[in-house]
Amino acid sequence: MNLNKLKKEYDENGYIVIRNFLDKTIIRKIKENLEEYINTNINSFSKRNINISNKGLVNSVHNMEKWKWTKSIQKNINLIKIVKKFIGSDIKNFGSEVFAKPAKYGLASPMHQDNFYWCIDDSKGLTVWIALDKSSNLNGAVSYYRGSHNLGLLQHEPSFAPGSSQKIKFIKGLKNFKLDMPKLNPGDCLIHNCLVVHGSKKNLSNKSRIGWTLRFIGKKSKKDHFLKKYYEAQLKKQISSRN
Repeated sequence: MNLNKLKKEYDENGYIVIRNFLDKTIIRKIKENLEEYINTNINSFSKRNINISNKGLVNSVHNMEKWKWTKSIQKNINLIKIVKKFIGSDIKNFGSEVFAKPAKYGLASPMHQDNFYWCIDDSKGLTVWIALDKSSNLNGAVSYYRGSHNLGLLQHEPSFAPGSSQKIKFIKGLKNFKLDMPKLNPGDCLIHNCLVVHGSKKNLSNKSRIGWTLRFIGKKSKKDHFLKKYYEAQLKKQISSRN
């Protein structure tokens, strides 16, 4: 594993793909336990932390920190080495999510930047996106505007999309950036900068597209309380409108 080569690609594009990050046998165990964990705890998640698509299917869960597999992979030595290299400092855990995108009813995630949600003052943060299913243009794979992280934090506006409440306001301003959609197999891993613009379309196929994420920030990173207050106010309005 050439960390310098990986970091160069990450710095240039705002994301990288790591193939076969987790063995398929482990992925199978994770998927089996994931369904059990969500079904057991579904009533304990707050409205802001779980989003349901049509037919009552879970589309995303935004608080997976207590799940045993989250705790396990957060300690993966190779992953820690990569994350430290990319962020350029010591790190700390910043949460975990599951984006289930169930077959036929998976919801879209409008183009956005993670740090508009996170509100980290120095933008030293990234997301590790682990594929639990095959992911392609057929079932709502993640797309990235390559290099868009170099623009800094962009203006967003409410999207009213459950699970992804904000979207880039002036998306046409990204027309000069190439839009990439990596194809993934179960066990492959995406790592993306918290400023790279990304999103995904609906899943109207017969195949689910589960992505499990681990988030990390710099150990000295702090929240920008002004941005956080603004974001929380926007989110509260959207959650109220869903009732």
